[in-house]
Amino acid sequence: MNALPATPDPSAPTPLPLDGWTRFITARTSAEFCDAWLAVLRDKFAVIAQAAILVESADGQNFVPIAVFPQANSDMARMGEAVQRTLAERRVVVQPCAEPAGLWHVAAPLSVHDRVAGAVVLELNAHDESLPLLLRELHWGSAWLSNLFARREHDAALASSVRSLGVLEAIAIALRHERFQQALFDLSNELRRRFGGTRVAIGLMRHGEARLTALSEAATFEKSSPLVHAYAAAMNECCDLAQPVEAAAPEHEAPDSFRAHTALLQRTGAGRLLSLPIAQQARCVAVVTIEREAPTPFGDDERKWMDTFGALLAPVIAQRVDAERGSWQRLRDEGRRFLAALLGPRYLLWKAGALAAALLLAVLVFLPVPYRVSAKTVTEGEIQRVAAAPFEGFLAASFVRAGDTVAKGQPLAQLDDHDLRVERSKWASERDQYDNKLREAMAGHDLTAMQVVGAQLREAQAQLDLLDDKLSRVKVLAPYDGVVVTGDLSQQIGTPLEAGKKLFEIAPLHSYRIILQVDERDIAQVREGQDGQLVITGLAGAPMPFTVAKIMPVATAQDGRNFYRVEARLKQDSPLLLPGMEGVGKIGAGRRKLGWVLLHGLFDWLRLNLWSWGL
Repeated sequence: MNALPATPDPSAPTPLPLDGWTRFITARTSAEFCDAWLAVLRDKFAVIAQAAILVESADGQNFVPIAVFPQANSDMARMGEAVQRTLAERRVVVQPCAEPAGLWHVAAPLSVHDRVAGAVVLELNAHDESLPLLLRELHWGSAWLSNLFARREHDAALASSVRSLGVLEAIAIALRHERFQQALFDLSNELRRRFGGTRVAIGLMRHGEARLTALSEAATFEKSSPLVHAYAAAMNECCDLAQPVEAAAPEHEAPDSFRAHTALLQRTGAGRLLSLPIAQQARCVAVVTIEREAPTPFGDDERKWMDTFGALLAPVIAQRVDAERGSWQRLRDEGRRFLAALLGPRYLLWKAGALAAALLLAVLVFLPVPYRVSAKTVTEGEIQRVAAAPFEGFLAASFVRAGDTVAKGQPLAQLDDHDLRVERSKWASERDQYDNKLREAMAGHDLTAMQVVGAQLREAQAQLDLLDDKLSRVKVLAPYDGVVVTGDLSQQIGTPLEAGKKLFEIAPLHSYRIILQVDERDIAQVREGQDGQLVITGLAGAPMPFTVAKIMPVATAQDGRNFYRVEARLKQDSPLLLPGMEGVGKIGAGRRKLGWVLLHGLFDWLRLNLWSWGL
């Protein structure tokens, strides 16, 4: 049976007393229905001394009476044990009363969809033959109550569904527009229409102060007007109380202690207003104020609607406000949050992190450390000699190649001397002929012939000397003890060679210089005479000390960067070194602060780019 709420008209004539069935048929509320049901049952069974119908409370924590017979009194407490048993065991319970003796208690559960929604408890004067009939009547009659409770739950669920749909429609309005200001304006107009109000105001909280953001039917308003200040004061009052505030004009009812709301009512002329705080994680983010011209209080359904609406609107407001913050405001908010965590209570991890950062900054600023310029390093021979082809010819043999150790005078390569020997034989024969002719001219005292033949003889002798010199240089010899740095002719036997062509490069043993490729960004820190250390890739043992000897003022490009050639000398020669070995050298450039050592490259890059950008 539907529970139709109705308020009796005080001016209507008092109706005549009705019997139980008439009251049962004409009942308009749940309480009247249950009370009439007990009356009908009492009329049938005179043994019922008192009775009660219990229904689940709104919070679902306990059961409260909705109808009692004949009236509520302290004696009903003795029926509590029977009620607890029937609710726990979910069956009809019949048990005698402990005190006073002679009374019996009958309790039956009322189920709705396999769930206990209430109970009926009766106290009987005697245990006679009418008890089975009473139990049967209770069994069939409880169906009316179960049907009533089911209808009540259905009506409550339907009302909750309608309320939820309305709330979702309102929330959709808050999410509809790209700009949150426009969304709040449309939302205020929707709330004014839904509650039949004269005006709806929405204010956002910023640093503990309410700021009026949207006013229904007013796209713009003067923020410094007295009316806006009155709204802000009322919203601050609601936020401070952290609860909904409902106030009426003084002429309609006695004023409450809400001074700001009373002042707002006097300024706007409204009959009643309701301010609802919108809280997100126990923090008030907004306040909604609804005004009505009539002094009628806001109903329970309206309050429930507003509570549900506020719970769903809070995260929407928090996210939209956070999303529409500017860069400067974001930075300021994060700074305030950081300072609050750093200087306020709790947040021990933040404080420990700040202390560690302060210690790190102090170390970077004040701790001096040795500063060294790192550079790629290559070993070269202190001097290098080139073994070149002494004259044009063909390569006959190659005895060494790069990496071989040679002694002074050791053959490195040999040129083909066949053509030279043939030509020498030719000139030797001509020399002998000219010598015989010279003797004949001397015997005949022919001065002219003597001069001509003497010149030809000297030419032939010169050619022989030249050929003998070439033959002595057919073998290319090592100029000194050393190691062959470059050159491998083993695959070029028989190929022609030009005079002066480089065949081998030879560096002396145990006499090296260090070549460092210093980046142009670090060359300003390098001076002649500075000490350093070298670690060779293949000899990663103890570092080798060296001294900077010379800085070449010409830069070379490599891998898109510029490097300066810096020459250094080892303080102590190592027998393990070989020309061409690579490693890493570090030149000591004094002591610098740790922060400068770590960050000077970044600062130099920033200064250069800012300069190039004209800043």
